[in-house]
Amino acid sequence: MMVSRRHRWMPVAALTGLAACFALAADSPSNPILKLRNEWRAQVEKDTKTLREQYANSLLKLEKELADKGDYSGAAKARTERRAVQQGTGDTETTAPTVPAAVDGKEPVVLEVAAAVLSGGVAYDAAQGILKGWSAAGAAARWLLPPGLKAGGYEVELTWSCAPDAGGDMIVKEDFYALRRPVKPSTGWDSYQTEIIGTLRVLANSRLLELSAAAVKGAGLLQLKSIRLLPAASRK
Repeated sequence: MMVSRRHRWMPVAALTGLAACFALAADSPSNPILKLRNEWRAQVEKDTKTLREQYANSLLKLEKELADKGDYSGAAKARTERRAVQQGTGDTETTAPTVPAAVDGKEPVVLEVAAAVLSGGVAYDAAQGILKGWSAAGAAARWLLPPGLKAGGYEVELTWSCAPDAGGDMIVKEDFYALRRPVKPSTGWDSYQTEIIGTLRVLANSRLLELSAAAVKGAGLLQLKSIRLLPAASRK
């Protein structure tokens, strides 16, 4: 089932490298594709600034609440995080996102695990080419969606592994819609399976996709090897 809900869901402390990532070249104004791409990048940078400000305000509120309760250690941590966000040095996430190539809406959208922005303990294992470390609720990987992405239903295809005594619930969401599914354990961490977990509705030119842990049991949620979005209309 697809869930529609307005989200303020993206922790933004370490998307501060986004501005450098989106530095605009002096492209010819006569090229409509480059013009649209630059407008898209500028809008993402603008949205990120707004989200960073919202995150800082939420941290300030939390800081005051913790101080009122006498939790001065917690308040100090919230203050440190808030200052880092405001100064553009937050470390909630490990990298700036990679800008994907534009798509035509007909081919599968491949989201490279190495290009994900990671938080909550998730880490990229370059030797195995996987994301791992989903050990607590809130752990997440985020990708920039490609410009030109058309609105519609997209089947979410994952290749992952999970030990028999691990698993939990995951959430895949774009800017507005979300899909929650349980993680079916495989026979072990080295046993990978590929499955379409459901169809996610995507808005035209949605900018971000997140896969996060909603609930975790045992040693972790999963190990992720690949994620693809398959246009549902083309799979008749």
